[in-house]
Amino acid sequence: MPCAPTFYHLCLCVAWDRRGIVTLDMSAFLPLPTIVILLAATTAVNSAEPTMRRVVVYHGLASLEVPAGWREIPPEVLDYLSLQATEISGGRTAEIYQYGFQPGEAESGFSLPQILIQIRESGRLPYGQFLHLPPLSVLRSETRRRPPEKVGQGADRLALNQASFDRASYSLRTSHTFFLANVGRVAVVSASFLTERGMFTVHCYTAASAASLDRPLFDDIISSVHLDPQLAYRPRLADRWPPSSATLAFAAAALVAIVVLVVAVRRRARH
Repeated sequence: MPCAPTFYHLCLCVAWDRRGIVTLDMSAFLPLPTIVILLAATTAVNSAEPTMRRVVVYHGLASLEVPAGWREIPPEVLDYLSLQATEISGGRTAEIYQYGFQPGEAESGFSLPQILIQIRESGRLPYGQFLHLPPLSVLRSETRRRPPEKVGQGADRLALNQASFDRASYSLRTSHTFFLANVGRVAVVSASFLTERGMFTVHCYTAASAASLDRPLFDDIISSVHLDPQLAYRPRLADRWPPSSATLAFAAAALVAIVVLVVAVRRRARH
């Protein structure tokens, strides 16, 4: 028998087995207007969250989630960016970017937001050097000490906002902004995961004005990184006592490399 319409609506918990519906749990009574409000709020939240898809990289040794509408940047474009980054730094920085993703058609040229993936197989690094990072003020000073030509023309006002080491995932997290001519301020969030072969790094770029909006998405992308067991970092007892001088050098080099890359991307867009 159909229920007569009332101001209150029953919330039913339904369970199924192979024979069909077996239980109806009338667990609560909610006013109909409340249900309408809850459904509207849920719809709004779901519509704001992009649909993600998992992509496999590094010959199947790593994977991560990116928005479903993002496309992979062609290898020839990544090769060009790597060469440009080396030229801009005068050969001081040789950065290679193996994968990249951005919204829309990847061959459309420079656009933000964008993520780039960097794989280094230069050898295993002991995690101890990242356990007690220097204060931000020290890292900032180390970055400023580098000559301007190392980051190329048109990029300056580098500001380091965060530098921390996540012991759970053995990854170095950094975020910073810098000013790029004809573009404005660019915000970058990076995560460098230690591996048994070296490092797996995800760089996330966006306009600084959109940083607060894109940060949750970038955090989701970084949190979704999965490394195959044969590549995943396996800590050792001796890792806790590495040479301390390597920390500053690595952090400064990583920041400079990110800036050099964006300058290279922008230079490509103008040609």
